[in-house]
Amino acid sequence: MKPNPEVVYPKLPVRFDALAGEVRIRLRPRTKVDGKDAWGSWDENARVIEIDTAALPRHQWQTLYHELAHAALTDSGVEEILTDQIVEAICDCVATARMRERFG
Repeated sequence: MKPNPEVVYPKLPVRFDALAGEVRIRLRPRTKVDGKDAWGSWDENARVIEIDTAALPRHQWQTLYHELAHAALTDSGVEEILTDQIVEAICDCVATARMRERFG
């Protein structure tokens, strides 16, 4: 599916109410996960999602939804019983569905 060029993406929220409490959302350059560049990250201890400022707005939203899926899996305890590969696939699936739902 091609992105709709007419869609105007709003600013990302700065916080989100998740299952186990508030998640803060920060934009920052050069987000890293395990020492590697990444578009975003979820820190379950600090309850912070970081998203790379270099990403286009559509990709920032996709990343936000992906990382919020990580938060939901963590908060529910489901992430504990899944492999990393399955967790990533679930988060990608949720993010894609949320993007379609919100932005078409």
